Amino acid sequence: MNGGGLIIVGNGFDVNHGYPSSYLNFKKWLNKNNKLLYNSLEEYIDVSGEWWNEFERNLSEFDVPKLIKDTPIGNSPRDFRLPVSYSYPASGRLNSMVKELSRSFTKWVKSLDGIPVKKIIDLPESKLYVSFNYTNTLERIYGINENRILYIHGKASRGDKLIFGHGRNHFLLEEDVMKKYGLYKSEDFFIPGTYGDDEYQLVLRISFLEKRPYDQLIKYREVILPAIMESSVVFVYGLSFSEVDFPYIEWIVEKNSNLRWRVSWHVEDDKKRIKNTFDALNVREYEMFYL
Repeated sequence: MNGGGLIIVGNGFDVNHGYPSSYLNFKKWLNKNNKLLYNSLEEYIDVSGEWWNEFERNLSEFDVPKLIKDTPIGNSPRDFRLPVSYSYPASGRLNSMVKELSRSFTKWVKSLDGIPVKKIIDLPESKLYVSFNYTNTLERIYGINENRILYIHGKASRGDKLIFGHGRNHFLLEEDVMKKYGLYKSEDFFIPGTYGDDEYQLVLRISFLEKRPYDQLIKYREVILPAIMESSVVFVYGLSFSEVDFPYIEWIVEKNSNLRWRVSWHVEDDKKRIKNTFDALNVREYEMFYL
């Protein structure tokens, strides 16, 4: 690939091609197709305002104390006099919610493949295309062979397990849960570790929704690393440069600090995130273009 470029595509690439693939679209789909799960998310996560715009990052916001308080044991109301070792009903309930969310997310993504869209740009030639998306747009619309595409988070039509989620580690989640207990300090039974549900188990369940970017980078390093080292420029189309995306960009910069970056933007906030990311990584060789 000497002198060539590495190409990265994010969800904005699909959105600009006409896919209803934003997280606001997922909100509408979920409200229509899985109302029970949608209502549960509303009950235990504050999904008001712009929450759905940062759906992945915000998945760490489960209100664990409220979930414990609301969860009955069997068909009986919660009895807070029961000993700690009695049961873990809230853990089971959260486990079901997480599994159902993963199932629904995958079903929604699969519904996007096959939507008629048209080619809108001329992509530069590259030996490797890294897709942060779950759709087959690069193959179906641009005719790129699957062998040249790394679906770093899985490909829906291939039946892969799709990787999505927040970027908060176990320790940060535990801190968040402890802070939420302060909301219930007037109710003296809300003392961590005293009511039959193990908060640690609940935090572990929320941790299953952590994206863990370095896991993917290590897994695919033999594919990505040669492309990074042999490239002179990275073309980025439709990546949000969110908190969850930062580790991927950081890793690439660490491996080859001489890369030039050409990055698309669509709204003004995109420019701010791109600039903040590159400033943090001390990258000076970049330019932005409108998509």
